[in-house]
Amino acid sequence: MSVRAAPEVLEADSPGNHFSCSMTAVLVARVREHGGDEAVAEVLRVAGSERSAAYLIDIANWISFREAIALWRAGAQVTNHPQFARGVGEDAVRYLQGSPVANLLRSLGSPEAVYGQMAVTATKYSTASELRAVAYGPGYAELVSTAAPGFRRDPDHCAWTCGLLSQPTILFGLPPATVHHERCAAYGAPACEYRVTWAIDGIGDPGDPEQIQALHGQLDAMKVRLHSMFHAASDLIGAGGVDEVLGRIADRASVEVRAPRHLLAVRMTADGPLHCHHQGFAPDEVHDVAERLLSDDLSDVPESWLVVPVRSNRRDYGRLLATCADGSRFFPQEHELLEVYARYAASALDSAAALVEAENRNAQSSALLELARALAAAGTSAEIARRLVDAVPAVVDCDRVVAHVWDPAREVLVRQAASPEEPDATASPFAVWAPLPGGSLETLINDPRSAPLFINAHTGDPRVVRIFSDLGFTATILVPLAMPDQFLGLLAVSVRDRPERLAPSDDLLNRLSGVAAQATTALQNGRLVDVITHQALHDQLTGLANRVKFTNELRSAMIRAQDGSESGALLYVDLDRFKPVNDEFGHETGDALLVAVAERLDRCTRDTDIVARLGGDEFAVLLVGAEAEDIERVAERIVAAFSEPIAIDGHRLHLGVSIGRSVYPLDAEDADGLLRHADAAMFVDKRAHQAERLVLQQRPAAA
Repeated sequence: MSVRAAPEVLEADSPGNHFSCSMTAVLVARVREHGGDEAVAEVLRVAGSERSAAYLIDIANWISFREAIALWRAGAQVTNHPQFARGVGEDAVRYLQGSPVANLLRSLGSPEAVYGQMAVTATKYSTASELRAVAYGPGYAELVSTAAPGFRRDPDHCAWTCGLLSQPTILFGLPPATVHHERCAAYGAPACEYRVTWAIDGIGDPGDPEQIQALHGQLDAMKVRLHSMFHAASDLIGAGGVDEVLGRIADRASVEVRAPRHLLAVRMTADGPLHCHHQGFAPDEVHDVAERLLSDDLSDVPESWLVVPVRSNRRDYGRLLATCADGSRFFPQEHELLEVYARYAASALDSAAALVEAENRNAQSSALLELARALAAAGTSAEIARRLVDAVPAVVDCDRVVAHVWDPAREVLVRQAASPEEPDATASPFAVWAPLPGGSLETLINDPRSAPLFINAHTGDPRVVRIFSDLGFTATILVPLAMPDQFLGLLAVSVRDRPERLAPSDDLLNRLSGVAAQATTALQNGRLVDVITHQALHDQLTGLANRVKFTNELRSAMIRAQDGSESGALLYVDLDRFKPVNDEFGHETGDALLVAVAERLDRCTRDTDIVARLGGDEFAVLLVGAEAEDIERVAERIVAAFSEPIAIDGHRLHLGVSIGRSVYPLDAEDADGLLRHADAAMFVDKRAHQAERLVLQQRPAAA
């Protein structure tokens, strides 16, 4: 077999951002385990590397193709391990299971989804090759990899890829996948071909201790990810000038959204100096890229650019960019993550501008700064609302603050937090506030940028005046929280006496404007964090709770059941005859069928129940506060629902269900035991169904 000759000049031979230091962080850890810091220093010496170990373990950094090959070969020499590069790939999850990339892959919902998205996934680790899935499904994936233009395929690169491809299954509590490297471009084949297989029956044992540990690791990793984001928010108001703060935000964004190059380009004022913070760009190209990034027309930017605005309700400051190799793409979740950091940058600039203005007029700067700090430390929209109502009384002299958040799906305002809190918040007339024709709320929704509405005995919508008066308030200001084209929520600031405290004045309006500016940006961040949190805890295909959320909810339910506050039970539901649908009609039809199944299960359960997709064609229902008759009633409805065929793409598909029941404390005394019992009971039910079908098939022959 002849090996193709490489071109004389290759991109692979030049410096560049070709491999993420996610790889070298694992490599260094593996060498350090072998021989400590001395072995790490020896690997760097043998490889001829000018990098420090600190640089190589920072996953925000990148190295060149040439450096990666040299480090793999040096590692093999120092550790005396002939398959060192493959081992580095196989160690990926062990060392990086809490990294942003690992969390992103978990959010895809299943191993087959990760392999199916490999064209995007691979770019998080390397730009030196193109890896794509040609076929995939439960338990298998077939992938093809070719060297990117200007690169050559190297045996160590192929070995590392084999090791890495074994890892996605571990993210879902399964054993490593088996990887067969069928053909190799490093030895003359047109492309590298990989066949990956894994055991899907392991998904059916959710009570397995290793899977439970993996699930809690997944949840912990999500918490670490959100904590990192909140920490970034706290940095906004931390020590240092605005350039230092923006630099920290840009650095954190480059960790969360993996790409070889990042650029944050902003101006505090329309004609002010350009502030740039970047990674991966050559110094002489930053200005040109920034000017292109800040141009009004972004219609011609490459698809490999991910661009989000750095914008608040005060003004548009600039843009934040992540860019990968030509032809590569980003996950939708990465767009949302980058938006979070762009909002943080906008908050930093808002705060800097507010402080400058406050110094000029020497008014309420301390209170507004404390409000900014309080909001920056929060994360979800609920946390934002709580911090907001606690901090506003220091800015505006008042007796009560209530924060409402707009629910666009229901078209109502939902009361999120109040200070001081009411004994029974659900009894408040504004617990859910729907707009009435011609009313105050409709006015604010139709004009999101409208000024605050003052309500007292002489001013305002009589219906609203009467309600606030009945609650004991003599004056109220309704402060809209909105972007120019989007209504986000509302603050109701009230006093019980001395209504002149909320009398309209320039000073009060200035303070309310500062509150609204801070709250609006924070609330936008909160909504994005809500989305990210929801994605981490819900199945991306069906929208049901995923295995992580279900396990967490089950454990919480068991704690409540143990103190006698409610009973605990679950149903483990497995589809019968699902695999033939996938085999005969393809995975798109199979996916559509799973969505329809999720909808039927949801209709069969009670509002208090939690329906989850655990993986593949396996579902579970947590019955909260259920008695024996409730369990049987829900199970019977599920069986009846699947006695009717499901219409998908013109096909009438007949499925059945096998159901396992488990009740606390009759069948088990903890969450893991309940899962194992329900799983075992489901298999008994499935075997009974199989036996019934066998009898029915044999009857004509016996006749």
